[in-house]
Amino acid sequence: MSNLKIEIAQWFENSKKALHNTDRFSNEEIQTIQKEILKREAIVDQFKFKTNNTSKIISDFEGSYNIIGFNQDEEHGRYFGFLHIAKISDIRVHAEWVINGEQIQKGSGFYHGDTLVVNFFYEGEAEFKGELFKGVVVYKLLNNEILHGFWSEKHGNDQFLGFEEGRKLDKTETIWHQATMN
Repeated sequence: MSNLKIEIAQWFENSKKALHNTDRFSNEEIQTIQKEILKREAIVDQFKFKTNNTSKIISDFEGSYNIIGFNQDEEHGRYFGFLHIAKISDIRVHAEWVINGEQIQKGSGFYHGDTLVVNFFYEGEAEFKGELFKGVVVYKLLNNEILHGFWSEKHGNDQFLGFEEGRKLDKTETIWHQATMN
């Protein structure tokens, strides 16, 4: 099995882990994740290995993604949301996440080949209100629809990495997502 096939299989397996131990999620959240997993399964089933994705251009990264992530802790707590990547220059991007429908994270970064690196930050909530949290995320663009990433925060548990799997939204989903954000 090629490295790309292995990476795509791992991307899908990581995505499916979001449905394990869902006792903290509402029925609506579980249904949303289940629908997303079906869309990701369709991508894997339809995937064609036409080219070796060694070099990308900014338009390959630009757009909105549905993300499923795992926190940088022993429990690997799950989250889901959206990521929007916009071009700043020929190699630089701006990124904005909406996590679990409420937490906003922002960042900027650069890409080279099929790799995107973004430094991100966000303001803490509840007892951490007013504190600024910072980190870095590294994504590999497996094809024009799949982001496979890992991340670490400055104050996270150094024994673990966070993981984030993204699926690029199609035009219909992007229009819906933008309408719900306004």
